[in-house]
Amino acid sequence: MVDEIKKIVRVTGCGARFLALLALRCPFDAALTVSQAVFLRYAFDALSPGGNHTLAQVCAAFGIATLCLFVYNGTIWSIYAPFVVRIEGRLRVMLAEKIASFPFERVDSSPHGEWMTLFNTDVQMPFSQPLHLPHAVNAILRIFISGLALWLVAPAVFGWVMLFVVPHIAFSHFAVARAMPGLNRSVLGATAANTGDLDALVTCAAAAALYDATGFLMDRFERSSMELMKSKMRMRARAAVNEAVLPLFGMGGYLVLLLAGAGWIAGGRITFGDLTAAFQYRGGVLIGAMMLINSLASIGASVAPIKRLNNILGE
Repeated sequence: MVDEIKKIVRVTGCGARFLALLALRCPFDAALTVSQAVFLRYAFDALSPGGNHTLAQVCAAFGIATLCLFVYNGTIWSIYAPFVVRIEGRLRVMLAEKIASFPFERVDSSPHGEWMTLFNTDVQMPFSQPLHLPHAVNAILRIFISGLALWLVAPAVFGWVMLFVVPHIAFSHFAVARAMPGLNRSVLGATAANTGDLDALVTCAAAAALYDATGFLMDRFERSSMELMKSKMRMRARAAVNEAVLPLFGMGGYLVLLLAGAGWIAGGRITFGDLTAAFQYRGGVLIGAMMLINSLASIGASVAPIKRLNNILGE
């Protein structure tokens, strides 16, 4: 998987800039989680008797920090988004030049719908997916920073959080993410067949009407459309399983931590501000884990089209 992504990035000639933008993008969510946790901790401590900070100072500092973070994130994304569009445009030009150099027998050996899928869906897979490599890198850093901060606040809290997060990651990886590449290959094949049937239905409309074959072409298009729907539903069913398991681990871990935290506060081991910050860090770990799981599933699903692009460009 990693080798195929390296190949496609290397082919574009923008690998160094792509890695730099990834490095600049990934600290945002981790920094936002830390700033929110620190704000909640000092805000609740300020409300307690003997607080060292006033609530107004804490709110002002949090507002300035949040503003700076979102300005930074918006600046990076305003650079990254057009950069991705240029990469996709470059890939399409390279594909067109490569296919134009093929002999006619090579081009005619594949259906027209497969070439259209290659230029559209396959080119968008590596860079324009809703959750992909940038989000995976972001999630890993968010989990690490939030987990480290959680350990520093209270090691026992960190243990309870990991007790629910790790099984969820393992379940999602083995039950969902590992099946996505094969499921996506079937979707791509069904998409290519459906596009080819639609192309035949449009371009051969006059000949089909002359020889009374319109019904035959419509039946082919209907069958390929049903197969495409079934292939996509198999992917949606896997994702739905993961969404159904999320409340079990998420709310279960929250309730257990709430009960344990009440005992620690009563025993004087932590303050209410510490527990509130711990919940925020737990949210960072949990949200980062969910983002990582979905990103890995998306990356796994894009391996097949990336491999096809590499094979075509490498011929």
